[in-house]
Amino acid sequence: MANNEFDLPDDFDDYDDGAITQVRRAHKAAVKRLKELESELQGYRTESRKRTVADVLTSRGYNPKIAELIPGDITNEAEVVSWLDEKADVFQPMTVAADSDGAQNEQMGNQPEVNIPPGYQQFNDVVNAGQAPMGDESQLMAMIAAAKNPDELNKILFGNAAGPPAY
Repeated sequence: MANNEFDLPDDFDDYDDGAITQVRRAHKAAVKRLKELESELQGYRTESRKRTVADVLTSRGYNPKIAELIPGDITNEAEVVSWLDEKADVFQPMTVAADSDGAQNEQMGNQPEVNIPPGYQQFNDVVNAGQAPMGDESQLMAMIAAAKNPDELNKILFGNAAGPPAY
């Protein structure tokens, strides 16, 4: 058996510069910074997903509220498009009129525009500009019979001397 003696100084017990403490502090700070960066990265990924999904939905004409129904594991544009194609029978694209009242149509629940007959507008003009008849039918007939010229008759019936508007 070999006889080896090593002469190691025992002065390490007296020498303490806090190196282990410094390493622990540095490690703790690095772990804390790593957690901050991971949470920031997760926030960026979430925002990027929301933006991508919203852009795809609006570009394809779907209501942006559908984004809440899309699973969280679908993150990129191609996956969102394939998911929408797969679920196309469930969701319907929004139809927005391409006129200046687009915002108004959207507020009104995208109701279809109704063609108003020409007599309806004339009736509305008379009702809005005219006055409600006072009294009963016999008084109104007496006023009509007492009219001496067409201007007075127009004033009674239409509220102005010019009569009904001509279209």
